[in-house]
Amino acid sequence: MKTFKAGIVGAGIAGASCAGALAAAGWEVDVFDKSRGAGGRLSTKRTHQGWATLGSPFISAKRDPFRSQLREWVRQGWLDPVRGDVWQGRATISWAQAQLQNHYRPTIEPSQLVRHVMGTARLHTQSRVVALQPRTLIMEDGRVLGDYDCVICSVPIPQAIPMLDALPLLRDRLGEVHYRPVWSFLMRWEGGPAADVIKFDDHLLDMAVRQTADGPGLWAVHTTHEFAETYLEASEMEASNRAASALMGLLGLPWPVEIEASHLWRYARPETSVGGFWLGDRENRVALIGDGIAGDGVERAWESGLRLAQAILQSKEELAL
Repeated sequence: MKTFKAGIVGAGIAGASCAGALAAAGWEVDVFDKSRGAGGRLSTKRTHQGWATLGSPFISAKRDPFRSQLREWVRQGWLDPVRGDVWQGRATISWAQAQLQNHYRPTIEPSQLVRHVMGTARLHTQSRVVALQPRTLIMEDGRVLGDYDCVICSVPIPQAIPMLDALPLLRDRLGEVHYRPVWSFLMRWEGGPAADVIKFDDHLLDMAVRQTADGPGLWAVHTTHEFAETYLEASEMEASNRAASALMGLLGLPWPVEIEASHLWRYARPETSVGGFWLGDRENRVALIGDGIAGDGVERAWESGLRLAQAILQSKEELAL
């Protein structure tokens, strides 16, 4: 009996959900990512006392099957519903209590959650893929990995397009998918509202989320898209100092904040998407998945990978990409 093989580029939630579903069905699955670990925007930052995340602060669900999946992850002890104090406003006006419905926070490192989703698929970190060809991946170090029954790309569209020179019919179907960026920072401070989540009414900063795995006082601060577009090419120091200044004003802090880490998510949110759950070239056994295809958010990315895997498994040898 033939063992099917898949090569997947990108270890975010879309690539992980596709890899996990195929591996659970008996496929041999290789997942390649240029980073040091899994997760994409759910990746983890190790700290002196534990971990924190500069990526997506929450995971939320609007419908099944993802809503059921989140409940299962809660039963596994990987997520908890957001039940802490959520405040919205700014110090110069007033704070009001807010709510976040159907939002969950990881209780384990988000990168480990994504690794669990991947199941028995083989993860190859710090492995950059530079080109996709029919049933073949070309690596940055010159290796040619062929003989896959299908290859799947789950990276942001602007990163995928340069990989598709050998697949012009697929590349030309991508059109213009525009992403909006976000800067994220890990900051420590004392004072401010006694909250677990702060939603700012501001054009520079969007949200601050308390990081509980590293002791008190550490927060992940996420900017607005407008801030990130203004400081898109700025140095980390310049962007960090501007964000810290804005935070001090919004919270009315008497003392400077300590900036421990920063990251620019250049492809944080697609404003548009290709449409559908995946985009495929059936003849060449290549498919694209992720939020640039299916739409913004962890839920759409997860479902994109799962739906493609289900279609591949249902079609068996025909591989209905």
